[in-house]
Amino acid sequence: MIRYVQALALAATLLLCAGHISFAQSPPAEIVKQRQDAMEKLWPDDYRDVSRTLKTDKPDLALVAAKSAQAIEALNRLATLFPPGTGRDVVPATRAKPEVWTQRPAFEAGLKAMIDTTRALGDAAKSGNVEKVKAQWQEVAKACTGCHGGPSKSGGKFRFEKE
Repeated sequence: MIRYVQALALAATLLLCAGHISFAQSPPAEIVKQRQDAMEKLWPDDYRDVSRTLKTDKPDLALVAAKSAQAIEALNRLATLFPPGTGRDVVPATRAKPEVWTQRPAFEAGLKAMIDTTRALGDAAKSGNVEKVKAQWQEVAKACTGCHGGPSKSGGKFRFEKE
């Protein structure tokens, strides 16, 4: 009888642990939604204000530094939202091309370039050199087009064009 109770307790523990693990994992469609939301917020929440201030006579470099830091946080979170199993074959609503997974090193290099150029933008802003900031902003724009073609509806190497 004791062995039966021990076996039952062990089975219950394993079921609870397995249930906890499966609940901790997000379904692919939810991950894609989080990814899309993060991408859609990146421009209006972080980069648009940088673009606007750099078009003025006296750019707000403190704003550029702060928005660069926010963008880096968002990009680092975004990097976690491309796990295998979240492509169009599983979630038709995604615009991520299969190349995200089949050319993973190139995709990760593109994302790293975006993070690195944004970090350099923040550093340039902290230096107080407006011309350096403007030049670095162009590098951020180039890094952006490394994965997709530009505006939100465009396609590119790692993103399908919006239908």
